[in-house]
Amino acid sequence: MAKRLFRVDTSNGGGELVIGTVNEEFVQHFIDEDESELMTYVLEAEDIEPEDLEGPEICDEFYTWSETDDIEHLYGVYGNTEWSWMEVTGMKNRDMYDDEYEGEKFEPLHLHDREAYHSDTDEHKEKYDVVPCLLYHTMEKGGMGNFFIETDGEDFDPNKFCYSTVATNVAEIVDQVWYDKEEIDCDMEWTDTRSKGDYVQVGWFNKDWHDTREQRLADEYMWESYDENIEDARKEELKRSILTK
Repeated sequence: MAKRLFRVDTSNGGGELVIGTVNEEFVQHFIDEDESELMTYVLEAEDIEPEDLEGPEICDEFYTWSETDDIEHLYGVYGNTEWSWMEVTGMKNRDMYDDEYEGEKFEPLHLHDREAYHSDTDEHKEKYDVVPCLLYHTMEKGGMGNFFIETDGEDFDPNKFCYSTVATNVAEIVDQVWYDKEEIDCDMEWTDTRSKGDYVQVGWFNKDWHDTREQRLADEYMWESYDENIEDARKEELKRSILTK
């Protein structure tokens, strides 16, 4: 049976988000300051030497906010995105997007939501592994990439498509996508976005409470809701076939 190619699109809106460990003095200095002042300081720090800063050093060997990401580094659409799918046929191919956002809308299974919140106090540091942190998020609007699924001739099954998100203090962002339990990477070739503004915050991150990707992937119950969803869809299809006979 001939291969078939399907493309899954999202609504526009998302961005890049990092959370990284920084110096305690830096967080203490900016925790109660205006966000605009913090943003200006971080961006200026990218262009000058640490000793020339009029304030505390952000972290050892700070280069740019996007590389201050030892806790989380995400890039994707927001968790409340709209999903749609369509088959890529005939003259269409991966490089043609005139019909983007014209596919069939569907609501895929939200497999899980990882938590990556920080606090504005360090009250738990005596009991847990709490580190000072910087969060930086760029809000973007436009095409954030697409997901391609190739089958061995079968129809695209929306029930086999699922995704996970990461929830932070400023945004919930899609982290991973799967089809039939196989991870699908986002095709970023035709990503085209424009900035809608930035968020920047400092605080303290409890690493013992961090819901990491590795922990989720190792969870023996990770696919439980997916399997239940597939079984419910199978039963519903069987019921429809009986009623139409």
